[in-house]
Amino acid sequence: MPKRIELTDSLRRQLLDPQSLPESVTVNNKQYTPEAAEAAGFKSAVWRVRDELGRHRALKLCIVEDYLDRSYLHELSLASGLERYQHFAHFVDAALAEVTLGSSPPTKFVCFVEEWIDGLTLERFIAQQNELVTTSFLLAYVKGLAGALNALNTVGLRHDDLHPRNVMLARPVPGDLFQEWSIKVIDTGSLKPAAAHTTKGKDDHHRFVDHLVLIWNTIHRRRIMSVRDRRFLAETVLLFQSMLDDDPSIALREPSQIVQQFDLAFTRAASPRQEQVVTPTSPFEFISAEHIADDRLLVKLFARSCPFLEKVDGPDPCLVTGPRGCGKSTIFRWLSLRAHLHKPTAEVDSFRIAGFYVSCSSDLQNRLGWIRTPALAERFRREIVHYFNLLLTREVFQTLSLIAVRSDRQVFWGFGLAEEEELCRFVLGSLGPPSRPRVQGVSRLVHVAEAIEAEMFATHAQMLRGLNLASFTGDAFLGDLSSLLAKRISFFSRKRITFLVDDFSSHRLPDPVQVVLNQVIWERRPSHVFKLSSEKYGAVLTDALGATVDVSREMIEIDCGREYIALDDADQVDRAKDFAIELLNNRLKTAEYEGTAEALLGPSEWPEGSLGRALAEKQEGRVLDQYHGLDCISQVCSGDVSTLLLVYRRIFERGGVTRGSTLRVAKTIQHEAIVSTSRELFEAIKRHFPYGQEMYAVVAAAGALVRNILQHGRWVKKGSGTTPGQCPRIELDQREGAAEETLSREQRQIAQELIRRAIFIEMEPGLSRHGNVTTLRWHLRRVFLPAFGAALSKNNAIKKSADWFKFLLTNPRLACEHIWQAWPKASAADQRSLFDDTG
Repeated sequence: MPKRIELTDSLRRQLLDPQSLPESVTVNNKQYTPEAAEAAGFKSAVWRVRDELGRHRALKLCIVEDYLDRSYLHELSLASGLERYQHFAHFVDAALAEVTLGSSPPTKFVCFVEEWIDGLTLERFIAQQNELVTTSFLLAYVKGLAGALNALNTVGLRHDDLHPRNVMLARPVPGDLFQEWSIKVIDTGSLKPAAAHTTKGKDDHHRFVDHLVLIWNTIHRRRIMSVRDRRFLAETVLLFQSMLDDDPSIALREPSQIVQQFDLAFTRAASPRQEQVVTPTSPFEFISAEHIADDRLLVKLFARSCPFLEKVDGPDPCLVTGPRGCGKSTIFRWLSLRAHLHKPTAEVDSFRIAGFYVSCSSDLQNRLGWIRTPALAERFRREIVHYFNLLLTREVFQTLSLIAVRSDRQVFWGFGLAEEEELCRFVLGSLGPPSRPRVQGVSRLVHVAEAIEAEMFATHAQMLRGLNLASFTGDAFLGDLSSLLAKRISFFSRKRITFLVDDFSSHRLPDPVQVVLNQVIWERRPSHVFKLSSEKYGAVLTDALGATVDVSREMIEIDCGREYIALDDADQVDRAKDFAIELLNNRLKTAEYEGTAEALLGPSEWPEGSLGRALAEKQEGRVLDQYHGLDCISQVCSGDVSTLLLVYRRIFERGGVTRGSTLRVAKTIQHEAIVSTSRELFEAIKRHFPYGQEMYAVVAAAGALVRNILQHGRWVKKGSGTTPGQCPRIELDQREGAAEETLSREQRQIAQELIRRAIFIEMEPGLSRHGNVTTLRWHLRRVFLPAFGAALSKNNAIKKSADWFKFLLTNPRLACEHIWQAWPKASAADQRSLFDDTG
């Protein structure tokens, strides 16, 4: 084995010793003044020098023995083919030269003068600029080094020594408008023809993969990463495996294909839509909107016949209230601009707003939920506002990133490179120091989104340490951002920018945090509005200055429960039924079922003329099949999406409905499924915290009263005939001149829980906004009525004074017995206790 030729230890030390540097080195009659020794390897060392004009250069000193069997001129000849490519540090000159190191005799070296790259090797960059090693850096590195490899392939060369110290990240040049790091390959001393055998163990392609794995591991070691970053890293593992595959027919080796595949992975991670929409195996998968990662699947499942959609999708601010599962999150996500960016221009243009969606449950609860006192909220007021601003701005920029890859970004959206640059400058300027230089090849929009995420993590960490920020965005930031969007991008000048804040409820964000954020949310700006969703009375409507939002002027409140209960006329009932049908049909179609809602469930048919009559007119030996059909189901569920799907699911389970089923489920099976689901939800009230048992007692007593009035009460006149009494509603009015009844703290909390949980639906603002009982219209949620065998309509109401309401909350059984004893009976035989035959 031939002896390895390399620098001796003593010579290496001399080459790196600043005291040994000569005053000058002459290469081809040009003088270069050494300034610093940068590095030394096995066969060479690199100094930073200045030429005669004061320009920085890299002087590479190679041992002469390494060139005994070859000429440095051959190396220059090979490297000349790369002169046209920006990916490489270019040669300036080369020659044999004598160099005097300290007091030692002159030593001969083969000296190469190269372009000086002011920066860090990949190895040092990862160690010293760790905060810039992000998923977008990984993508930019793929593009930069793939470009270098493609250039080598084009000129028929290989680098053959492409270790991490031979790739430089060049610093941004002072005064450069874009402040971009760029990727440069250095040390082309080992260049060989592409067909030549490598002498370094690994070829350029495998070295490239090594670099990517090094970067991947650096990112992965971080404990805090966004969901997008995790998705991208997972996808890149598969790409690494493909790049290293031994089978050349399937291996990913072509530089242009490598860039394309990493680009696609990054896009998929940013917006997790599949090339084909995921096909559910059952119509009842993804009951909650939070479980649907794919926007296109959510859009396919959404039922546009939702009766109150037109109230929500307009340009006015609004507060949408209702219980969990009523469809608030689905509507808000469907209204987001991002959910529809896979559609053609005409469909996107049909929307009246440009929505940006954030979820308090996934994006804010874990970050701000610990701030539970006014004192803490005031202490971190600036940080709370700053974090909220960043969250919404990140959604804006992630949406803009998807718009930027559309072919119509300029023509339809009015979003060109000039607009992109101005928006990026605005946000980066607002974040303040330290600046985050961009690596060449990283999209400006992605770069800003990453800067925002880094600032979000830093802000949260600072709050947890009990510290305040020195630099932050203020209450007016979102208004300034939306104004700039509307001014510079034509689409946003035509569509009202709308921030859709989902689940803005006290159990997600404590009241003191809401009070701070309301100063941002209810700022009056012509360029944008906010729409909030919340549990009933879960949103605080007061800001830090004590101002209260005027629900009659400053926003519209849309109570989902009230909207469905109010569907009393024939047209509105039909709309509720259409919604129930479309919701199920969309899911059946997506899950590739053959049957339809109409075929599998059919209409509701009662020979007696109505559900109320069918339940009230007892017939000996009658079959229990009254609760059946789409008319009945749509009324039972009052529009609650999760409840509607639960009822459908129970019917399908009992009826044995499969993917190939097309026959109607028997009425008796539908009846059993509806009643059992009603009882299941009724029994679940006991488990609510707090006041589960107290609320259960109220519903048990009220349900028994409604059933007895239907079965044993005197029928009421309707037109020229009569109909059984159906009164699932409580109506209170304070007698004129009477003192107002005041609820105790516990009574008020029970009443508020009954409304917050949507056990009763409040038909108009009343009791729960204050402690005094003056007026009240409460409707028992219809899904509980089948558990008692009660009808679903209303033709009468329990009308009492406010003192009886306190009685109901204190002793519901006796309060309802009191009502029943005074209620007109159908006959003497019906003079019985309310609870004789009802639990």
